[in-house]
Amino acid sequence: MKYKNKIIKARNDNAVLSGFLNYLDRLGVSFLVEDAIKTVRMSILSPRKKQIEYLIDFDAWIADGSNLLDAVREIRKAALKQGNKNSFEVRASNSIERALINGNKISDGMKGNFSEDLVAIFRIGEEAESVKELFQEYIKHEAERKEVFKSGAAKLFQPLSLLFFTISILIGLHDYGVPMAINYGINLNLLTGVPGKMIGLAEVVANTWPYVFSFLFFGWLLYKATKDFYVKKSLFLPPRDILDKVFPYSIHKEFVAMGIVQKIGLLSKVGMPINACVKVLSKSATPYELKYYRKIMRNATSSTGTVADYLDVGLLNTEVFQRLSGIAKQEGSGSKVKAILAASRENGVAAKRSLAKMMIGVRACLWIIFGFLGGVTALGLVLLTFQLKNIISIN
Repeated sequence: MKYKNKIIKARNDNAVLSGFLNYLDRLGVSFLVEDAIKTVRMSILSPRKKQIEYLIDFDAWIADGSNLLDAVREIRKAALKQGNKNSFEVRASNSIERALINGNKISDGMKGNFSEDLVAIFRIGEEAESVKELFQEYIKHEAERKEVFKSGAAKLFQPLSLLFFTISILIGLHDYGVPMAINYGINLNLLTGVPGKMIGLAEVVANTWPYVFSFLFFGWLLYKATKDFYVKKSLFLPPRDILDKVFPYSIHKEFVAMGIVQKIGLLSKVGMPINACVKVLSKSATPYELKYYRKIMRNATSSTGTVADYLDVGLLNTEVFQRLSGIAKQEGSGSKVKAILAASRENGVAAKRSLAKMMIGVRACLWIIFGFLGGVTALGLVLLTFQLKNIISIN
């Protein structure tokens, strides 16, 4: 009876979840929940860092002369020695081992434990017999993109930390300093000049900060949920083409372009035609990437022009596209590959330049806000001690 009740409860839960997702789909925002569930699950069970470390370790065992099965078993053995029976390394090794024993490829065993892009790179590498070259180049490009973002975030650390420190002082002054002064019988209404402005500013900051923080936090969540998944129209959001013109979506588009061209360049380098490249990459693409892959596929199918004509889908900026067009017109069997690789390098430079320009504007805004808040707070605290003596003597 208990077992039957559990089955009924599970069915009801699934029906509720299915109905909820259908309702969100009608509103055009179901991708928000689906993306969140998928991202959280993958980040907990299979952290990206663990995936990369596993594959690098696997490559090292193969380079040392081990066969595929021995390499997988050695990695699992090392994880078990550390007492990690349910670790990612053990789960991944078990899955890949089963695939190899059953006569399947490594990429088949990676499914479910590794990100779709890594599975795709291994699958492509197995077909082109160049797994090591593709994987190393792919990781290199990924590390390059991450380094650009890290350097940009590092430049924002100092102004952000100082700004948050100043805001915390003002909130503390309003929530704790002013009430304590009232308890001691100090009339802060007598404060004038900068100290008086500081008390007023503290009240404004303390009252508005929760709303500002909530707006920024939910804005960040919305961006994270929509940057790769929002393609179709929604009742609550502007069309994607408009979003792509504003920060931070404009930067995301630059780096998506960089990634797409790099991936096509990698596969072209090992002799894969553009049609085949796009077809394979589409299998592991995000909805946003898939939007451009489909356009490239249509151009490649209906056009007999140069590679520049194939990639003319509104993804590359004008400077990079002109560079691509010039190289693509050169004669020779390797002109297409040469053009794609050149576009990949140029697009990387353009993406970094765009991010750097945007960071200059963001940093300038942060320093201006800090200059105002920090200046009033610092000067107000210094002058406050002198005025407090007068207020105390009056009281």
